[in-house]
Amino acid sequence: MYQTETIKTILVDDEAESRDVLSSLLQKHPEIEIAGMAGDADSGLELIVKLHPGLVFLDIQMPRKTGFDMVAGLHDLDLNPAIVFVTAYDEYAIRAFKVAAFDYLLKPVDPDALAATLKRYATFIDAVDFRQKVDHLLHHLHRDDRIRLNTRTGYLLIDPLEISHAIADGNYTVIHFPTAHTEVVTLNIGSLLAMLPAGHFLRISRFAIINRSFLYRVDRKKRICELRKDGVRIELEVSRDFIRELE
Repeated sequence: MYQTETIKTILVDDEAESRDVLSSLLQKHPEIEIAGMAGDADSGLELIVKLHPGLVFLDIQMPRKTGFDMVAGLHDLDLNPAIVFVTAYDEYAIRAFKVAAFDYLLKPVDPDALAATLKRYATFIDAVDFRQKVDHLLHHLHRDDRIRLNTRTGYLLIDPLEISHAIADGNYTVIHFPTAHTEVVTLNIGSLLAMLPAGHFLRISRFAIINRSFLYRVDRKKRICELRKDGVRIELEVSRDFIRELE
């Protein structure tokens, strides 16, 4: 047990099965008192106003209003429970949580990850002001970090950090994403590189650039680099002139 007093807790998730699974896991922690559950953001907000919980487990993707909408509502009402977001994998949202120092759990919830979250709650509950955290979160979510890239028929608006790699095709460039989706943009590869966030992308040949966060392995002898993301594995040739760039 992390503390002698119970922690009044509310679960907000539009999926009944998800609520039941998380409730079952939390019941193994005697310090947790599940005071209520809600299936949408408005009902969740009403419960929090009524019960004043110390801890809220909050889903993001819900009908009509998202978990972020509910957090904004708490902020406006000056209500300050600790929030743990529970979400399917969403890289953009998780970057926002990290910036704002919010905790999160990925679905399906792992019991060990849940235990670690409860321990952090007990340790750091008073360390960070809730309003300041929400301000940081909403600011980050409302920023538009996308770039505009022209195509043959129009243009794309994309988050550049979602690009795994790009391959030159004459005066065009083929952009690759981890899902195996590709897009052709009307820029040569050098011009594309100049538009991407400095420090995140590396040129590995005259014809290819990679997102360094996807880089998994470099074989100097074969001059091959391997990218990995979400189970997808890609090998690309590294030219002799650029092998040191990877070092």
